[in-house]
Amino acid sequence: MNYEYVQVNAFVPNSTSGWTSFADVASYERTSSGTGFLLRDSNGRVLQLAFLSPTALRVRFNAGAEGYDDDSPSYAVVNRSLGPVTPRVAADTSALLTIDTGAMQVKVQKQPFSLAIYRDGQLIHADATVSGANKGLLYVDDQPAVASIKVAPENAVYVGLGEKAGSQLKKNGFSMTFFNYDNFKYGGTSVIPAPPAEGCGGPLNPSEPLYNSIPLLIEVNPSPTGAYAGRPYSYGIFLDNPAQTYVNIGADVETEYPSFSMQGMYYFGALYGDLDYYFLLGDGVPSVVDQYTQLTGRPTMVPRYVFGYHQGAYGYYSREVLEQVAQSFRDASFPIDGLHIDVDFQNNYRTFTSSDKKFPNVSEMFSQLAAKGFKCSTNITALVTCNPYDEDGKTYDEGGLCYATRDEGLKNDYFIFNTRVNQGSSPQQFISQENYGVNYGLNPFTYPPLKENTDGYTPLISCGFYPNLGDPAVQAWWGQQYEGLLSAGLEMIWQDMTCPAIEYDRTPQYGEYVPYEQLLDFNSSDHDDCDEVKTLPLDLMMVGPDGKTYQPHALLHNGYALSLCKATFNGINALRPGRRNFIIARGGYAGVQRYAALWTGDSASSWDFLKVNIPEVLNLGMSGVPISGCDIGGFATGSGSTQQGYVTDPALFVRWMNVGAFLPWYRNHYDHYEKWYQEPYNYGEPYLSYCRKYVELRYRLNQVFYDAMYRATQTGMPICRAMFLNFPDDVEVYDHLDDQFFLGDFLLIAPIVDEGDTRNIYLPRGADWYPFPEEGALDAKVAGGTNIGVTSGTTPYHAPLGVVPIYVQAGAILPMRELEQWVGQLPQNILTITVFPGPSSSYALYQDDGISTGSSYRLSAITQETTATSRSVRVTRKVDRYTPPEPYYYVALLGVTAAPSRVTAGKATIPCVADASSLSASASNAYTYDATTETVTVKIFDTSADITVSAALA
Repeated sequence: MNYEYVQVNAFVPNSTSGWTSFADVASYERTSSGTGFLLRDSNGRVLQLAFLSPTALRVRFNAGAEGYDDDSPSYAVVNRSLGPVTPRVAADTSALLTIDTGAMQVKVQKQPFSLAIYRDGQLIHADATVSGANKGLLYVDDQPAVASIKVAPENAVYVGLGEKAGSQLKKNGFSMTFFNYDNFKYGGTSVIPAPPAEGCGGPLNPSEPLYNSIPLLIEVNPSPTGAYAGRPYSYGIFLDNPAQTYVNIGADVETEYPSFSMQGMYYFGALYGDLDYYFLLGDGVPSVVDQYTQLTGRPTMVPRYVFGYHQGAYGYYSREVLEQVAQSFRDASFPIDGLHIDVDFQNNYRTFTSSDKKFPNVSEMFSQLAAKGFKCSTNITALVTCNPYDEDGKTYDEGGLCYATRDEGLKNDYFIFNTRVNQGSSPQQFISQENYGVNYGLNPFTYPPLKENTDGYTPLISCGFYPNLGDPAVQAWWGQQYEGLLSAGLEMIWQDMTCPAIEYDRTPQYGEYVPYEQLLDFNSSDHDDCDEVKTLPLDLMMVGPDGKTYQPHALLHNGYALSLCKATFNGINALRPGRRNFIIARGGYAGVQRYAALWTGDSASSWDFLKVNIPEVLNLGMSGVPISGCDIGGFATGSGSTQQGYVTDPALFVRWMNVGAFLPWYRNHYDHYEKWYQEPYNYGEPYLSYCRKYVELRYRLNQVFYDAMYRATQTGMPICRAMFLNFPDDVEVYDHLDDQFFLGDFLLIAPIVDEGDTRNIYLPRGADWYPFPEEGALDAKVAGGTNIGVTSGTTPYHAPLGVVPIYVQAGAILPMRELEQWVGQLPQNILTITVFPGPSSSYALYQDDGISTGSSYRLSAITQETTATSRSVRVTRKVDRYTPPEPYYYVALLGVTAAPSRVTAGKATIPCVADASSLSASASNAYTYDATTETVTVKIFDTSADITVSAALA
């Protein structure tokens, strides 16, 4: 068959013809495990229902299957035992089969077949029926396409879905596809229908494919009505299929195929392979994400420095340039941890190498940068160049440097061969070209044999091979290739071009064999013969998820990037055991959180890309990926590149830097070959100070990020959260999801993401709220349910450039650190447990050395209680296998309007000292009161595993 990319308006399971429904159920039987059922229809087709827990159900269908393997290989799924379950057949009649797990009831209508799921008698999920025909399980005869159409109830909200464009968190009303794609500036005209079918490409359109694919749909219904009336509910549907897949949520896409309206319905489906989906029932989204990250693996704890600020550029082409950037940050007193070096670092685009000419004495360079607090990454793609020349223009036979990775890969047949579907084995390795942009004169170094064109510019390209990463032996070999870089002192891995981003297939037609040296053409970079879709040919054969069977790339497409991340993760952990290693990747598939964090590809400098940033990160968080972010300021030029030298507009840049300060991954990265600069210090004042202000706050909040990350490793709960994750019972929060969010449990961030300087802010009902105190005493609290700028008596919040509106929930517990210029700069960084007045609350504090793996950590439960006559805070060690270097910590009680009459630590009354300096010098537990800030600050020496600090209010 012909494998190809299919646009969203050409995959149409709501077509009035061409799709066949699973027929009447003729029989069923239990599987040998006792937790599954096989249903056979009147045409002999077989459907599997398998229960993973009382709230988790797997539904699997392939029109040609006679049965199913419960342990079928999957890139994504690592755990299919989510809890003990004994499904009970509660009813079995000629019309209906009811299976009860205790937590949910699955009702299978037999004639015609349809599936519905209930919770305690409340309908929460159902197949769609159109004109009496069930649409819950659809297939195309003699074709591998499969789909399922479901009811989209009134008031239902749809979120998750991984990395998707669009300024809306909710994806209601959009049709989307999941196909890893190098979508530069989100503008790939070849992968999205031309207007008016689905609008146009760009950051505001969720319909186009991006770099990472996670087909996890989460339905949240805060106000079920009609047939669904009852308590609020949530569920997730994860479609585990690494081929091109689709989700349409009530979108009537303009298509050439006659079709019925999708209003009140949604569908999901796959172009190839099985309809293999997991239904995960939850009372709220957190429980859905918890189950999903049990199914696909928990996120991995990262080094503490990951939550610092990071700077990168394509165009830091030499050691001199990189060190100048590093020193400029330190001279500007601008906190920073990460420096990211693009492919400029390599010897003539040889992956896993460094350039002796551009970056001499690289171990010394990394060591000296590390002494100044910098942790470095470099760009690693899946492309292994076949260019025979090193950076001096010499081949190995001419005395040039050998390229061991290429030579070993060729010798051991580790690269993908040019074997295509239904063709015999090819002796030719697959070879393609990738485009690295243009050197307009910035970089004085050459890349033999690349030459200037007639315009005086040098197109930057590389040609090469790709590892067959489904093969476990190839994965192990790939991981070993990092040894030289890690030994030299590289700290992080930047996994780029994961799709892969193929521009031009150079391989001869099947049956020909040509030595690869004769296939190289370095005089052009504008070819595109891969059906205008930049990726490996979809009919190319490679090893699949079982590690041995060859399958067409089309069936495995999204899994290739995940295999790349997996090989890197396992490799660097083997090479550098005992410490946490970190990968920032551009692509992946469901389960990528086991191996890497994500950045959201090649953004452009525009206000539209800024608007996309928050929904994209929040939806990735609900899709199991707690650490993600965009290239702050925009990687590429765009409508916001308004300054000389295509520099990003200062107002746009400041707003973007200020938003990024509160998102999990915070890296400013840009194309220096196009833009003159994008480092904050190059903007000068006042913009430098506007940026520095919130970077400094981020460093003081580092513990908040770190604690939230630890929670993600245990439950999957995101670091940055959509409003309803923290306040699910307030139905009004669902109208305020796109441009405000929570950092952790208590901080509400409401940045400016457009060209104005005012905005409305909704403060959730169920709590009171304090403006975040920058200096002085707390401002008056604001009642929950207030919509600032809409509620009577309020005006829109005025946030001039350099100001981010931040509110803190009453009763909040915020652990704050002292300001550092990089994480780990201070041998002892004293913790201040900052407590806001309000209802009783709790907080989980996670402490370790910030870098090591293993079980050496401390987990403390912090609780606070506020009454009319006292304030108290209790700190209890729940896990005590680590001793922090700081001998003491502070407890800061905010909002105390008069000096307390007595303060106790444990059962002992402690003395009051005059001021903060005296408190710092105290050799024993003590406190001070500051009338200006209305704060009681208590110094507690860290000697007790369980201590309560209390202040008696006058």
